[in-house]
Amino acid sequence: MERVKNAIPTVRSLTCDQIEDSTPNILARIADVLESADPERARALVAQSPAQGLTRYEQRYDVQALLSEDRLLRRTIVEHVWQGLARPVTLDEQVSLDIAIDVMLHQAVTALVTQQSDRLRAASEAELKYLSFISHDLNNNLGGVTLLLKLLRERLATAPEFAADAKTLDTAQRAIADTIAGMRRLLDKERLRSGTVEPPQTVNLYRLASVVIEQVAFNAAERDVNVLLEVPTGTVVVTDGELVQLVLQNLVGNAVKYSVPGTVRVRASASDEGPVVVAVSDEGPGINPEQIDRIFDAFRRGEGHAQPGVGLGLTIASQAAKLLGATLTVESKLGVGSTFALTLPHERRRAKREQA
Repeated sequence: MERVKNAIPTVRSLTCDQIEDSTPNILARIADVLESADPERARALVAQSPAQGLTRYEQRYDVQALLSEDRLLRRTIVEHVWQGLARPVTLDEQVSLDIAIDVMLHQAVTALVTQQSDRLRAASEAELKYLSFISHDLNNNLGGVTLLLKLLRERLATAPEFAADAKTLDTAQRAIADTIAGMRRLLDKERLRSGTVEPPQTVNLYRLASVVIEQVAFNAAERDVNVLLEVPTGTVVVTDGELVQLVLQNLVGNAVKYSVPGTVRVRASASDEGPVVVAVSDEGPGINPEQIDRIFDAFRRGEGHAQPGVGLGLTIASQAAKLLGATLTVESKLGVGSTFALTLPHERRRAKREQA
C-alpha cells in the first residue's frame, strides 16, 4: 500500500481499507494454486480475480493506474515468496508463480475495461435516443413551417410586386432543408458508432442509385445541376444495401451542393474478376491538395466553398465504407471538380447482368 500511494497520486485520497479491499482474498487464491495441482483452485483464482478490477473501477481508477498498481503488487509478491522460501527459486516454481500472477492481472484488467466499455456504450445509446427525440420534434415543427412557407410562396408568386419576397421564402425553405439534412447526418453518425452491419444481400446498384438521385432531384433542379446516372441496369452486388445507400446519399448530396451549376455523374464499373467501383463525380471547385488527407475528418469542410453544412457528410460516408469493408478514395483538381470512388470488397460481391 505504501508503494501504491507513492506511485499513484490519485490513490492517496483512498483509505488503507479501500486500497486493500479484495487483495488478501486474491493472494490467498494464488497461494492455493501454487501449493496444489487441483484445477478447482485455479478456477477459484479466475473467479476471484475480477473483484480487484471491479473495485478499482468504482474507485475511479483508469487502466494505466490499475496496471501500475499490479506491477507493484507483482514485485511485492515475488519478493515475499523468495524471502519465505529462504532458498533459490526453481525455474518451474518461477513459471508457476508468473502464470498465477498473470491470471490475476488479466482478469482484473479485463473486468475494469469491460465496465468502462459498458458505461460508454450506455452513455452513447442514451445520447442517441436523446438526439432522436429532439430530431423528431424539430423535424415535425420544421416540416409544418416549410408547408406554410410553401403555401405563402404560392400566393406571393401570383403578384409580381412580391417577386423579391417569394425569393426570400425560397431561401428560407432551403435553409430549413439544410438544417433537417444536418440533423439527419448527426443521427447517422451516432448510429454508425454501434458498428452494426446487416447480413449481406443482393443489391441492384442501378435501382439504389436511382433512389438516391430522386432524393436530391429537387435541390439539383434549384441549383441548376444535372445529375446523370451511368450505372448499368444489371449491376448487382452482395453487400449491406442500407450502408451503400448511406454512402451515396452523402456523396451525391455533397456533389450537388458544390456543382453550382454543373453536372454530377454517378457511375459503377464491374468485371467478373474485379470489385465493383461506384464513383460520384462533380464539377465543383475541387479540393486543395493540402486538405485531401483530412477531408474525411468530422466537421472538416473545404475552405472557401461558402456552402451551408456541418461537415459530417464525408465522415459518415467514410465510416459506412469501413463497416462495409470497402475503401473510399478521392481524386480532385482545383477548378475542375472531384471524384469519390467506393470500392466494394470482391469477396462479398456478385456482379452480373440480370436478364430482361
